[in-house]
Amino acid sequence: MYAERFLKGRAVKIALMILVFVSTTVPTGAIESAQGRPRSIIFRFRPITIGEKRAFHVEVRFRASDQVTAIRVPTRWGGAPHLEEQTQNLKVLTHGATLEDGADPGEKKLQARPGERVKLAYDIVPLQTGLFRHPQEHMAIINTDYFLFNPRNALVYPKLPSTDLVDATFDWRALPKGLPFVSSFGDGKRELRVRAPWFQIQDALFAGGSFRLSKSFENRTTLVLATRGTWKFTDAEAFEKIRRVINEENKFWHANPMSFFLVTLAPFDDNSGTNDGSGFTNAFMLFLSHEDTFNAVRVKLLAHEMFHRWNSMSMGPADEVMQWFTEGFTVYYEMVIPLRAGLITYTDYLKYLNRRLQEYQTSPFRKVSNAEWWNLSHTSGPGYGLPYTRGAALALWTDAAIRERSGGKSSLDNVMFDLVDEARGPKPPELTEDRVFAAFARYLGPNQVAQMRAMAVDGADIPLPKTLGKCAQLEQVTQTVVDTGFDEKSLESKRIAGVDPLGPAYRAGIRDGQEVFRFSIYHDDPSKDILLGVVIDGKEEMINFSGAKRVETNQYRATGEGNATRACTPF
Repeated sequence: MYAERFLKGRAVKIALMILVFVSTTVPTGAIESAQGRPRSIIFRFRPITIGEKRAFHVEVRFRASDQVTAIRVPTRWGGAPHLEEQTQNLKVLTHGATLEDGADPGEKKLQARPGERVKLAYDIVPLQTGLFRHPQEHMAIINTDYFLFNPRNALVYPKLPSTDLVDATFDWRALPKGLPFVSSFGDGKRELRVRAPWFQIQDALFAGGSFRLSKSFENRTTLVLATRGTWKFTDAEAFEKIRRVINEENKFWHANPMSFFLVTLAPFDDNSGTNDGSGFTNAFMLFLSHEDTFNAVRVKLLAHEMFHRWNSMSMGPADEVMQWFTEGFTVYYEMVIPLRAGLITYTDYLKYLNRRLQEYQTSPFRKVSNAEWWNLSHTSGPGYGLPYTRGAALALWTDAAIRERSGGKSSLDNVMFDLVDEARGPKPPELTEDRVFAAFARYLGPNQVAQMRAMAVDGADIPLPKTLGKCAQLEQVTQTVVDTGFDEKSLESKRIAGVDPLGPAYRAGIRDGQEVFRFSIYHDDPSKDILLGVVIDGKEEMINFSGAKRVETNQYRATGEGNATRACTPF
């Protein structure tokens, strides 16, 4: 991927957002929690202006569970750190109740009488500055013409057990009349009342703004497309790609028709080459560079976020330490599903699979344990993608092992179906490592499960299958890759970090803390030099150096039978 950016500060201006809805129904009904009636929580939103920024004033009401109730304040979501700075003017409005700081910025302590009705108030003030690029999409987005956020990255609320049934009300009636509003729970309604497990409410998505709306109804599913601005593709083209991916994933999971599902698609400020997405309850959001097209890479991104509706949204609440499964196994399927549907070619599939396997094999953190990874910085750097690449390689290994052991009668698909089936009901079990390994134990031998645990948890090497059916075989190749020698994600903050003292950037004079005003990195052409514009001793300097590095990796090469896509694994 080629990237050239001038990092001079300027106002964030988003040109386009596309929202697509399709519906899944959040479980409803008069079901009470183990403590009796479900807990109740009410959020009321009112748009305001603070300084020159658009913001939201929020009031949240609930009953105090104990004399001291833990209050959760967002601090990090996805790749965005320090989200506590979004939450301003937080206070308790209930007479006699007090709010104190907790042990960390993400926790407050509410003191009130048990069972007392409590009201908190605060403002959500957006943090986006300069060029809009990753990880700013993980912050609460509130602009003059649209907003997009979720409870985990924007809302303050009491800490509740993730599987407890909760009655939640989201009151948006203060929005301007006529302003389109959509969420995980439907489109158009300004007062949303939902009864669902708490983790599904936490994973909701809310969006509003001036969108072009178009709708269709097919297979008992309402599909709604809402657009802003212009892309290089038409609304109809985007709509069709999304519809096909959704239909194929429903087929894979043997799912009942969905009644409502929301997809948001918005642009980064980069001209091309930057993609990101996140899955939610009945929803996912996508971010692309505004000059991109719906090629195989974008189809893969659609498939990835849609797959999260089942992994892990339909498997039970999962902690971030489970990312090797929730993200890594989703990475594996994000190209398998489009391949099965005929949306991409087998060549596209192998190219992408090889790239992910190369990332895993060349990662400097490949052998770290899952616990050690948790202590790394997850918001940037090579460690950020480790669960994605390790999990994808592990999924490939488990699929091959299950197929071989069962004589082709079972595959990784069966394990995924089992995990979803186990979680049906009003209070699904948590998705833990023990539960995942127990599901695999139905299809693998004890030694294989122990080996899998060592690879997933302890960082043991993952042996790749020697063949993919009759369609591809593994071979060792020498490749030239780009090694910048520093944490590329630090470019987003305009300040260099993570410089490897043995790497090419250090040898060229790059040091931690230097301010960046320009950079060019050609990941698809290692023969081209890396260009960094940095400030050294108060002076702007342009530094060129080679990041080319020769590495030995194992890659798959299509055999003569590789054109017979339907005969190829992973089918």
